[in-house]
Amino acid sequence: METEIPVRDIMARPVITVDSEVDVVKAANKMFSANVGSLIVIHNDQPIGIITERDLVGKIVAKAANPKEITVGDVMSSPLITIPPDVSLSDAAIKMLKSGVKRLPVISGEGKLVGIITDTDLVSGSASIGMGEILSHLIEMHRDSVHFEEQRELIRGICERCGQISDSLEAVNGELLCWSCRDGNK
Repeated sequence: METEIPVRDIMARPVITVDSEVDVVKAANKMFSANVGSLIVIHNDQPIGIITERDLVGKIVAKAANPKEITVGDVMSSPLITIPPDVSLSDAAIKMLKSGVKRLPVISGEGKLVGIITDTDLVSGSASIGMGEILSHLIEMHRDSVHFEEQRELIRGICERCGQISDSLEAVNGELLCWSCRDGNK
C-alpha cells in the first residue's frame, strides 16, 4: 500500500492573488510577470474566485470586449472549489476530476489561503512519490464514465495517450486524446 501524501507537501506557495476590482489588463500582466496561468481573486482579503488564461481568452478576447473596461470580478469563476491542506493527493485528484477543475486553492481550517495545487502538480508529485497506481485507477475511473462514440465535441478529462488532464479531449480512433496527442496522430 502506498503512503498517502498530503496536499500541503506539494502545494505551491505563496499564491499569486488579485483584487476583484482590478481591470483584466492588469491581471493578465500580473499572470505574465509571475509566469502563472491563474490568479486567485480576493475581496476584503478573502478568496472569492479564480481567473484563468482560459477566462481571459473565452470571456474577453473571443468576444472582442475592451479589457480595460472589465474587472476581474466580472469574469472570474466563482465560487471557488477548494481543498484543505491535510487532504491526500489522491483525494485531491478525485476532487479535480469530479469538479472538472485544474486548480484547487488550499484553504486552512481558519479560512486562510495557504497554497494552490494544480493538475500538473499532482502528476509530477505522484510520479516522484510512487502514486502511479492511484493515477492509473483515476484514469480508469474516468475512462469508464466516457462514451466512446466517434464524437467531435470537446470533452474534459484525462488523455488516454499521455495521461494529462485536458479541457479539449476529442475522440480519435476510439481514444480520447488531448490536442497535443491529436496533432501527433494526424
